[in-house]
Amino acid sequence: HSHDHSHLEELNRKQQHHHHIDHNMEGIFLHVLADTMGSVGVVVATLLIKYKGWLVADPACSIFISVLIISSVIPLLRNSAEILLQRVPRALEQDLRQAVNDAMKVDGVRGIQNLHFWSLTNTDVVGTLHLHISTEASKASAKAQVSHVLEDAGIKDLTLQVECVK
Repeated sequence: HSHDHSHLEELNRKQQHHHHIDHNMEGIFLHVLADTMGSVGVVVATLLIKYKGWLVADPACSIFISVLIISSVIPLLRNSAEILLQRVPRALEQDLRQAVNDAMKVDGVRGIQNLHFWSLTNTDVVGTLHLHISTEASKASAKAQVSHVLEDAGIKDLTLQVECVK
């Protein structure tokens, strides 16, 4: 029973920490929203001009809709730029920092160099690192444990170079 419970806790922890947003779907949603808001703005401006004589309604509605669209697109542009610039995903920064600290505590690990994590796509985070382990330690065991720790932190594809040091 406790074995099944621990798997459920692990699954819940992963789901809470790693919410992935499909940026293509977000872009499509924003496009549809902009079209809808544009249509609503035209109808509202037309009614205000026809029944109230407010000629300023048309440019006011256009400016209001433009501000809404621009403010909603900025996060999408920021996330896209982070992927293009191969930045560590903001949502994983703390988890990765903790995972690297945990990896340094793995039996036989002497150091980690040339550490780099980045978003390959909006849902796939990859990484590379150079792992130094003691000559007495098992290469396979240390590599497997470090890989497991980093995969739990959200890394989907990890390239490890292992080197034994005295």
